[in-house]
Amino acid sequence: MRAGYRGVRQTGGKSEPTPPRSGKAAAAAAAKTLLADRIALVNTLGDALDVHRKQDAAATQARAAEHQAAEAARTAHAAALAGGWTAKQLNDAGLRPPKTPRTRQPRHEHTPVPGENNHASADPAVPAAG
Repeated sequence: MRAGYRGVRQTGGKSEPTPPRSGKAAAAAAAKTLLADRIALVNTLGDALDVHRKQDAAATQARAAEHQAAEAARTAHAAALAGGWTAKQLNDAGLRPPKTPRTRQPRHEHTPVPGENNHASADPAVPAAG
């Protein structure tokens, strides 16, 4: 029998079951068992979040580098045009600059047009709110 095993107690050549722990020691052992699985889960979560944060930072750096390279290519394309090349000649040679990034326009609310029915009800018998 290995040392520290608590399942069976040997006395005088006979095997007897170990009495179950009770009280504070049993509660602590049960809590440790329950917490061990939960701690493993949060450790896995923490590791995954660390990897995600590193990858997100690398992706952010890569996007910034791509934006700088695209801007340099657009500047060089403009210089080639200013130096006498035509856009068609450059395009025919496969030297198209990266597209300029779109800027987001704020969403505009619908502006009422005079004479347009702007009421909630199309029934002329229902007075307009306001």
